[in-house]
Amino acid sequence: MKALILSISTGQGHHATGQAIEEQFESMGVECRTLDAYEYIEPLLKTFISKGYLISTTYIPKIASKFYEIAVKKTKPAAEFSVTKLTNTFMATELRSYLDEYQPDIIICTHVLSSAMISILKERRECKSLTVGVVTDFTVHPLWEETRCLDYYVTPSELLEYQMAHKGLDVSKMLPFGIPIKPEFSKSIKQLEAREKLGLDLYKPTILLMSGSMGYGKIDVSLKKIDNLYFDFQIIVVCGNNKKMYKKICKMQSQMKKKIQVYGYVDNVYLMMDAVDCIITKPGGITSSEALAKELPMIMVNPIPGHEQRNAEFMLNNGLALYATKSFPIDEALFSLFKHPERVEDLRHTISLYGKKHAAKRLCEFLLEEIGKDAS
Repeated sequence: MKALILSISTGQGHHATGQAIEEQFESMGVECRTLDAYEYIEPLLKTFISKGYLISTTYIPKIASKFYEIAVKKTKPAAEFSVTKLTNTFMATELRSYLDEYQPDIIICTHVLSSAMISILKERRECKSLTVGVVTDFTVHPLWEETRCLDYYVTPSELLEYQMAHKGLDVSKMLPFGIPIKPEFSKSIKQLEAREKLGLDLYKPTILLMSGSMGYGKIDVSLKKIDNLYFDFQIIVVCGNNKKMYKKICKMQSQMKKKIQVYGYVDNVYLMMDAVDCIITKPGGITSSEALAKELPMIMVNPIPGHEQRNAEFMLNNGLALYATKSFPIDEALFSLFKHPERVEDLRHTISLYGKKHAAKRLCEFLLEEIGKDAS
């Protein structure tokens, strides 16, 4: 049995989703490979897309947001000879040689662009694999209307059914298993044990303040604001790949009233989530799913315009998190959350209804069962 994870490098979320699926498949004895479709077709294209995403979300977010809002309204596939269709068809044709060589039984696309390529091959009957597209945010991104020939769609929630239908996708193909996350986020240890492992004060309220995986987010500004709150707590700060921010926070440490631990990139966020009472972070699809799986109250800050803004709206409108804004700043949000301890418990209860702890396992088991049906 062979599986192929097909992704595109725009941020770390798609890669993390693919990793979670790959690890699950391998634990079940399935041979699995991960391929960046654009890197395979043309390495320079991968660099261009990755850097273009970084530049657009960091330096021209308002312009990027306008393009997103225009694109997300589109509900019909591109015309046969449009630039979008011709480009996707060319890419799909270039990708076919790899598929012919590897011959996967299952193809899972963790990005809408790779999903569009595979959909074209399915439409042309040039791909016999069982195909799945994974929606990695709490919204249906632009271009999913180009993927109508896939066999299944994984969504973070059954509440995306209306959006899927609006995009013209067959909702009977929808698998609301949740965004696949690593198994470390599906289980927990006791809070005191986690704090002890991290060298924290065992009985002091604890906050996790994180930037995005690429270092997005003004966490220095957030840190200064919450440091002025009169009640006592300790803070874990994770700067991700932003080395400049890491150095800045380290210099700020001596001026802080609260006790803080500062980290750059880490691989034990799951342990940190077990240790804290609340997480303050950008509402990326993966981070939000991990926090939901841990039943951890979340305060969302600085969403990237477009998909992360939609994530924030989904979480807020379904009572899963607080959303800090200019008129409801982070210090006020944190104060309102901890002023009444029962508020935290209410949040945890609501989160428990939405958290999808075992999405990767459910998906892989479902796909192997489907392959088994076809074989018999």
